[in-house]
Amino acid sequence: MPNTANTGESSLLSILAHLCALFTSLCVSILGPIVILAIADNDVVKQNARESLNFQLTMIIFALASIPLIFAFGIGFVTLFIVAIWSLVSPIIAMIKVANHPETPHRYAMIFHFFR
Repeated sequence: MPNTANTGESSLLSILAHLCALFTSLCVSILGPIVILAIADNDVVKQNARESLNFQLTMIIFALASIPLIFAFGIGFVTLFIVAIWSLVSPIIAMIKVANHPETPHRYAMIFHFFR
């Protein structure tokens, strides 16, 4: 198991956990934070990986909830667009915050917390 006590390495792993959210492939966006969670020794890195995983699962739920709204009212296109923009902007903000403050885990707004 690699030692992630080094601040630079911990910061890099935290940034990578949030970077995985930008990939549209479920294998990368979901498995990336899970792998980081499994190999990290640092608590902040683990918290960032959990938060990234929670964010991805929440975005999937919001996107799936938008599909019936497309057929029912047509408003699903708007909600799907909002989810897409939020899925792109939030991880970038998270990576910047984690890069500037590597000792503080980032918390996404308006997500479900499946993993604590």
